[in-house]
Amino acid sequence: MFKKFNPLKVLRMDSHEIRHSNILAWLLDHEENHGLNSVFVEKIISKMLMKPQNNSLITDSEFFLQILGLKFADWKVEREKQTSKKRYIDLLLSSEDNKTVIIIENKFYSSQSANQLNDYLNYVETEYPGYTIIPVFLTLLDEEPANELYWTLNYADVANVLEFILQFYKESISEEVFVFLKNYLAVLHERFAPDPERLLLAEEIFESYGEAITYLYLLNNPGIKFLNHHQPYKLQLKNISGAEEEWMRKAYQASKEAIDFIYTEGSLTLKKAFERFIVEDNQKKVLRFDASKSSPSFTHPEWEYHSEILERLTDKAPYWLKLGLIIFLKRAANNRLNIIIEVGNLEYDIRLKLLHYLEQNGYSIKPSSKSSNSMYTRIFSDQVEVKDWTSVDQVHTAIEQLTNSDQFESNIKRINNSVKMLAKELSE
Repeated sequence: MFKKFNPLKVLRMDSHEIRHSNILAWLLDHEENHGLNSVFVEKIISKMLMKPQNNSLITDSEFFLQILGLKFADWKVEREKQTSKKRYIDLLLSSEDNKTVIIIENKFYSSQSANQLNDYLNYVETEYPGYTIIPVFLTLLDEEPANELYWTLNYADVANVLEFILQFYKESISEEVFVFLKNYLAVLHERFAPDPERLLLAEEIFESYGEAITYLYLLNNPGIKFLNHHQPYKLQLKNISGAEEEWMRKAYQASKEAIDFIYTEGSLTLKKAFERFIVEDNQKKVLRFDASKSSPSFTHPEWEYHSEILERLTDKAPYWLKLGLIIFLKRAANNRLNIIIEVGNLEYDIRLKLLHYLEQNGYSIKPSSKSSNSMYTRIFSDQVEVKDWTSVDQVHTAIEQLTNSDQFESNIKRINNSVKMLAKELSE
């Protein structure tokens, strides 16, 4: 997979933010020569509207339908739009007919600058008075924007849209455009949004050859910080012969991309650490859980006493554990592990009452979360640093820290009290 010819990789465009912004600008412009008209921008907007992380930004059904019904006959796409403070907005889409502006800040490996997102928003509000403004924060991972008014997207979303286009619009575009988009999708799958087949292969290979992969990776990445679980490997590497070292370096260089991918993606550290947490540290007597690779989740056992209420879900979307409350873990930017508690897609009257009692117990609930269109409301999040994501021990320690913290326990008590208040009202 990694050795397959791809002209975009030959040109080394895969690791440069500006080149990805150029491709996105081309796809977003309905007048460009890709032959897709406004398909890409329409699908990206739909994806953005349906992301649970953006749920709080949808104020009401009228706003939802307004954004979903945007027309694209006069949209103008600008790259590196200079602001009054000499900053540059990566992508700016504007429409006079729709009275709408879309800001897209494309964050690759760089981090957010101080007040950067605020400055972009202030500039556009000044330049486009009376317009609906949709600021979007596009990242490799699910990094949270510093400004809570920004909608979030990641490159996995872009990959999903391209997969849809390649499947259903092949007959509408030229062969050259089809091949280009297929090559670009392959770049995204390799670097930023691995496809399920590639992840499964990485997991299988690491399961069988994890030690060999680790030796090859550590030998050829001298800048990596050796941690406790690396020490046995370090001692062994000190004792290999010159001929063995030369062979290992050649083997690594011949398959560098694949070995790096297997080492970082195939070890299933979060999944294994979570499974250990459930088996070894299950003092909370967790009954519902899902040990998924990227977002393992569980529920608090006390919620089971009120399952008759919390299982009253709408048919808007399936919820992870068939309960209207969930706790899940997720890898965040800058080597951090997040723990998040959310209210899910409960029946509207139940959901509204629960949010009301959460407010009584000290939570600040946005008005948009009380809309009938709202499905997911994040009420708590915390994070800790994980210095080495290949270490099950370190990730497991991070899970313990997050689930045993005073902050987590305090929030669980307040949430449980809210659920009891809801149950009492419904029983009367």
